[in-house]
Amino acid sequence: MCDICNGKTPRQARRDLELSIEEYGWALQYVESAVDERGVHPAFCYTVGLTALGCEELVITGRVMEQSAEVLNTLAERIWDGREFTAGERVDAGGLDLCMVPVRECEGWLLTAKRLYGAGNVRAVQAVWADCDGLLPWEGAITSTIVQPLLGLPPGGRIAS
Repeated sequence: MCDICNGKTPRQARRDLELSIEEYGWALQYVESAVDERGVHPAFCYTVGLTALGCEELVITGRVMEQSAEVLNTLAERIWDGREFTAGERVDAGGLDLCMVPVRECEGWLLTAKRLYGAGNVRAVQAVWADCDGLLPWEGAITSTIVQPLLGLPPGGRIAS
């Protein structure tokens, strides 16, 4: 549950976020999954703070909070140490085989980063994970984008149908 849902004011939540970024270089924002009249909304997690370094924020969808945090913290540490990720690059983090995909539109997903840095200033890359067969969502016979929605186009520019 979010800080505001737990009783903090927006000002207190923002101050806590800023303190985390100051101490660690970034913070994580986890959004729980939900089901409503509009459909299924899988969980996702993203960094806030890498924008201040001139870097892209990181996003992962469809994983539990603990694993999301492990993956994003590992990748953010690499960025902090000077690593850059390129579109389509395969990397390992948090026990997952990942492919880095540029996020097309951050506005609807990275709300906290957008509020902190301004909508036009936030760029992001999604860490898309391979399934237990080693296939990415666009590689299998059936695309697996319900649990793991893609926030940008995969390498090659389109999802196979």
